[in-house]
Amino acid sequence: MRKAILLWAAVALGSAQPQPDQKELNAMLDEIRAAVRTGDWPEASRVAIRLNGALLMLRSRTMATPSLELSHLEMLGGKDPMTRNPLLARMTKAAFAASDWVRAKRYADEALEAAKHGVFWWTGDAIHQGNLTLGRLALRDSDVEGAKRYLLAAGKTPGSGSLASLGPGMGLAKELLDRGETATVIEYLEECRNFWDGNRGKLPEWLALVKAGLRPDFGANLGY
Repeated sequence: MRKAILLWAAVALGSAQPQPDQKELNAMLDEIRAAVRTGDWPEASRVAIRLNGALLMLRSRTMATPSLELSHLEMLGGKDPMTRNPLLARMTKAAFAASDWVRAKRYADEALEAAKHGVFWWTGDAIHQGNLTLGRLALRDSDVEGAKRYLLAAGKTPGSGSLASLGPGMGLAKELLDRGETATVIEYLEECRNFWDGNRGKLPEWLALVKAGLRPDFGANLGY
């Protein structure tokens, strides 16, 4: 509901305000980075709110596609690891959704490399999404064994706030189930017990169904 209200507000404001251009968006990003470097958090927050409103306006007008989302994430991330690394998991996912296999692999590799240099709030998502994407790319090349290894590596993520709440991505697991790789998917789901605190009974249900040779409805988790 809150997201819908924000989008409605962006549309309403957009009818009275000019659409921000690339130069203005980049200027706001520069302001945020400058404020972060000097520790001026109130200013960083103020500009971030302006930037978020501008992006909402653009999204409401253009019905954002994966390619557009990827472009926005790349713009937000820039080249500074401080702003880029937290967005790598989303950039990886957006590139795959946009069928940009080259960038999907590049960002997945970058996400996994960044995750080696410490444990931050985004590390678990980078490990999870990076491995899932590489696994799905492996399946595109008919490398089932490679895809299985990536799935299990994704399950070994240290977790994150979003993973604890929303749960694991299940797109790769479903593709492997469709190929009869039940044992690997069961092992993956068992690993997910370590970080999916808010599964509300879904995880035991999925495990029971997969063990019984059935196909669970993974719902929204297919898109994570």
